[in-house]
Amino acid sequence: MEFIHKIRALQIGKRKTFRRVLLAEILLILLGIVGLFGRNEVYEYPSEGVTVNTGVYQDNMTIEHISLKPGLYRIQLHYDTDTNMKNFCIVEDDTVGYRMLRNSGEHLYQGLHETDYPLWLLQKSDNIRVTVTYGGEGNYTISGLTIRETNGLAVIFLFLVVVISILVNLLYTYVQYDREYSLSVSQKGIHFGLALLLLFSSLPLLQDAMLSSGDLGYHMLRMMGIKDGILAGQFPVRIAPKWQQGYGYASSIFYGETLLYVGALFRLIGFSYITSYRLFLLFINALTILIAYYSFRKIYEDRYIGFLCTVLYTLSVYRLSKTFICGSLGETFGILFLPLIAYGFYRVFTQDITNKEYRYSWIPLTIAFAGLVQSHLLTGEQVGAFTILLCLILIKKVFRKETFCSLAKTVIYSVLLSAWFLVPFADYMLRGDFTIQHVSGRTIQYRGLYLTNMLFTFFRNGYNVFYSDNGMADSQPMGMGIALTVALLLWAGMLFFRKTAHLRKEEKALGNIAGGFAVLAMCMCLSIFPWDKIHSLNDITATLVSSIQFPNRFLTIATLCAVLVAGVVAKEIKGQYETHGLQFYFAGMMVLTLCSSIYLMDDMLQTADDYRIYGEEGMGSGYIAGAEYLPYGADATLFWTHDPYTGEMVAITDYHKDGIKIEMHCQNRGDKTEIVELPLLYYYGYRAYDKITGQELTITTSDNYAVCVEVPAGYEGTVQVTFVSPWYWRVAEVVSCLSLLGLVAGVAMEKKRERKNS
Repeated sequence: MEFIHKIRALQIGKRKTFRRVLLAEILLILLGIVGLFGRNEVYEYPSEGVTVNTGVYQDNMTIEHISLKPGLYRIQLHYDTDTNMKNFCIVEDDTVGYRMLRNSGEHLYQGLHETDYPLWLLQKSDNIRVTVTYGGEGNYTISGLTIRETNGLAVIFLFLVVVISILVNLLYTYVQYDREYSLSVSQKGIHFGLALLLLFSSLPLLQDAMLSSGDLGYHMLRMMGIKDGILAGQFPVRIAPKWQQGYGYASSIFYGETLLYVGALFRLIGFSYITSYRLFLLFINALTILIAYYSFRKIYEDRYIGFLCTVLYTLSVYRLSKTFICGSLGETFGILFLPLIAYGFYRVFTQDITNKEYRYSWIPLTIAFAGLVQSHLLTGEQVGAFTILLCLILIKKVFRKETFCSLAKTVIYSVLLSAWFLVPFADYMLRGDFTIQHVSGRTIQYRGLYLTNMLFTFFRNGYNVFYSDNGMADSQPMGMGIALTVALLLWAGMLFFRKTAHLRKEEKALGNIAGGFAVLAMCMCLSIFPWDKIHSLNDITATLVSSIQFPNRFLTIATLCAVLVAGVVAKEIKGQYETHGLQFYFAGMMVLTLCSSIYLMDDMLQTADDYRIYGEEGMGSGYIAGAEYLPYGADATLFWTHDPYTGEMVAITDYHKDGIKIEMHCQNRGDKTEIVELPLLYYYGYRAYDKITGQELTITTSDNYAVCVEVPAGYEGTVQVTFVSPWYWRVAEVVSCLSLLGLVAGVAMEKKRERKNS
């Protein structure tokens, strides 16, 4: 509160310079708002204007000499075809400047009759052409072209003005605060260092493309699914409506996507697909740095050591590899929350239980665990195992009344805050039969690392993860990095030579436990760890082990614990050798970090393929990685957009599909119930109703788990089919919202009461 009082005392709003800047910002914002209400043009081009080009290598049809001003457009090519993903439509112009025209095109599909993809044009042109390339199979015809102007560029402009204005105002306030209260050199140095850390940790994002990585496409489709779901009226999004050629996919129910809503927001604003993803990763990097610095500074009560640990953690080899080479966003999210979990446990087990602040010790843990559950359950599984081990080690403290209450509150509030995700997840896991429930036969030991990986220094970009077959040739950069390895060795040396006299009891315990956990987690990554033996014990262990997929995932825990050890070593060095010793240690760890992490980023930028997708339509929607969330036995290769399949006695007219919502007029002329198969993947929650009477029709599934509607004999009417969340899912959503509001309000009221009493 003292900080807030100081900010108020600056009276920023009364300063002339700030008022001038604020006036300019308001004018720009008003200009952006005016742009939202401009008239959007619609350009129509009939089929008579199509030019047919036939060549040796390819045939194409082109609509040429299109004139457009700068803007964001939707390209709607009207067509008919009898193939899927064989013909491709794209907008081209050889006369505009570099990246002045951006689009990724769209494939043509048998079940659709028009494209609908975005075009970003940043320069006026009179030579735009829309080309359809023939893929060599089947037939297609073009009946016309519609180009629709949108206000997308105005929305982007308004968003950028608001964000830049906020940053300028914060920077101005920071400068005035420094002038008034004289921030120390160390404080400004840390702030400058954190900004540099964000810059260097985001080097792969400072280009106009993303590095191609294993899971990049899948996570981009998850982000697309949230955007499409929100536009279709879902919130929270349960079924991604355009995934799998419009059949839908319930990734959101099985795989927490809370943080991905930020990425979807960038896409909703109007940024291109790849720009949205880059902005989102920049946000994740910034959030990781802030959480890490807050947590480590609190643990060690020293801003320099907190900054050192933040650098080691943010630039850790494993984090960089998972973020930019593997594209494993789930693990990146898990890594984001782990420092807060470490701080939470440190506070719960070491803070004086008689201190008034101890009553809030459970809050960091609760926030971290709730975030982890809603981001990556596999990381949560690992953290859960080590949490049990930690509680066994500190069993006496666990059963202190105050500590036990704090831990109990953590569990209860984490569950309540995550109920909106956990209830649907548990419902499907208990009710349904999905591919993810049939992977217990998968063994993982052969995917383990070598000890060499742990002691490696100069990591390079690579894609091999099956070391048992290929050794370390072209291997993914999986390891601790030399800096963290040295930190563990230094701690071992301090213990061996009994050079820990300057550490408090709690700090030494932290070093011992974190060091032990780091070594254990590193061992669990190795190919010699008996994963196959554990897997064979019973069905439960088989399921748990197979869900891990890759033993190297335990480098998440190992990296965090090694960073904690590095902080303890820094604390001891500072005690023994004071500031000069800490500076020497700091410089040495920075050099070692550069050797592993910055070298790795330089290599990946030079060797990895670039990935440019401006509109998600250009990459298709069929990729579902391991297909874990399909109904067991479903064949995803058969999911193509089509009109309803019906028997001879059923007539379908006025058919309209909008995402996972379908409306159609049905007439059953027969004397028995008929089945209408729809292009939707069945998940529990789909309902079919008569639009007029509200009569509910029975939903069944086809042999390939498509949604089927039973149409009674003699029925005639308009049927609506859509996904409806069960009532208890909605109750869980309300519980999570109320729990969050109650948590914030309760803490605020308690703090206010304490200030009055003090």
